[in-house]
Amino acid sequence: MASHQGGCFCGSVRYQLSADAEASMVCHCNSCRKLSGAPVLAWISVPVYGFEFIKGRPQELHSSKQVSRWFCGDCGTHMAYQHQSEPEYIDVTTCTLDKPETFPPGHHSWLQDNLSWVKNGDDLPCFQQSRNQG
Repeated sequence: MASHQGGCFCGSVRYQLSADAEASMVCHCNSCRKLSGAPVLAWISVPVYGFEFIKGRPQELHSSKQVSRWFCGDCGTHMAYQHQSEPEYIDVTTCTLDKPETFPPGHHSWLQDNLSWVKNGDDLPCFQQSRNQG
């Protein structure tokens, strides 16, 4: 795999991916919506061994007992997420990558939380919760 990099809006925090993405999605959950201020948020899942922060120190937020999220303490950009149920993976916000076009979504998740005015215009698989929960 070619290495991919990304980072926050202001450039204080940078990260690098050195492993292939194992999944990509558009999340419609309430948590992602509140944290991003957007109706949906695109993510890719990579093995934790293939992700590292290479510049700056992100802030960590525990948005629940099972969830850690990393963001830039200067500009607030939300960059990564990890759930205790899948400690071998870290999810990266797709649009913080330098080349987000490289990682198109493979499915939609958490449609049970979808806003009524958000309409999917693609034929991607849709899940009421996560892809692992159905």
